[in-house]
Amino acid sequence: MMKLINFYAASLSILFLWGCKSEITFTPVEIPKKTDLLISEISTAINTDPLAAGTRSHYVELYNGTGNNIDLSNYAIGYFAVADNTTLANFNFLPGTFFILQKTLQPDKCYVIASPQSDPVAVKRDTTWGTTSTLAAQASTPLQLSGNSGIALLKKEPTGTYILQGNNYKIIDLFGSTQVARVTATGAVSTRNNTMWTIAGEVADTRNRTFFRKSTVINPTTDWALAKGTTNDNSQWKISGDRMWDYTNIGLTTQ
Repeated sequence: MMKLINFYAASLSILFLWGCKSEITFTPVEIPKKTDLLISEISTAINTDPLAAGTRSHYVELYNGTGNNIDLSNYAIGYFAVADNTTLANFNFLPGTFFILQKTLQPDKCYVIASPQSDPVAVKRDTTWGTTSTLAAQASTPLQLSGNSGIALLKKEPTGTYILQGNNYKIIDLFGSTQVARVTATGAVSTRNNTMWTIAGEVADTRNRTFFRKSTVINPTTDWALAKGTTNDNSQWKISGDRMWDYTNIGLTTQ
């Protein structure tokens, strides 16, 4: 009887081992590639805010997540400051309000354009662009990002409607838009009224913060209403706290 029990036990063990594999197969999760260059990070500050310490550490970071080298000479950054809440207009890039990029940007690399007034230690940059003036009258000139400045990423395109240095360009990505209404508010520290866009609903606006594009964003977009979102969940941007500028990821792949 004991031999019969042992026989059955051995048979069950063999069947169990035969039906189970110790080898575990994992399916790698591939991060989707971006379809083009996009704006990945930006920092704004009201120029007169005492907590900004007068450095005006404004910058725009671009990210190449396409998997291929990108010739940046086919791209430009455009700047357009709005003057009030409700006047809607097309972008208009006069001389001095756009910047033609240079360099080959490798895959998974960033390119940072910083204000020449930014802190050179805190803001690692590939190039600088904009005025060195600290006068309030210069607030409408690049690269003073006070929350009311629309930034456009443009790309050479034969049918593009923007003529920059004799070449046709089209806008492919935005932070802020002259075609989306703004609001006016007074800051908690600065007493200056400032025009800005709301972003992620009423929890944030486009002044005095650092903004990080979410890794789920695959395509650049010209739809700022979509990109800014109405809640933290549907916004394309992660946002630092008010006047809690975060420069730790400048130039680094955070996608």
